[in-house]
Amino acid sequence: MAGILEGAGLEPLLATVMRPWVSAVETASPGMHGMMASATSSTAASLKRRVVVLPALGSALEVAVAASNLFAAALDTKNGRVAEQRATALGALVVLIENLRSAEPSEDTRALGLGW
Repeated sequence: MAGILEGAGLEPLLATVMRPWVSAVETASPGMHGMMASATSSTAASLKRRVVVLPALGSALEVAVAASNLFAAALDTKNGRVAEQRATALGALVVLIENLRSAEPSEDTRALGLGW
């Protein structure tokens, strides 16, 4: 099974930034709440630094963070509906990735020579 980043059409920098979060959602198992929460928060923060966050992208990012946090919580809950929460988080990440395809690099990203 290919991951959701395969063939997503993201700029290489954005694919690299998204990889830890996507990987965490795709592979996390019960007891991995901390890893999941860390991947979510650090990736979201990095995206906010690397791209211009327009309203649609900001909304998609908020939804993906919320869905990932619910999934992370389910990982530490007995009978936490892990499969359902994972599917919801993956769906939210797909929408976020769709929005990232048209994202513009932030001024800081361009200043570092990392723009696309």
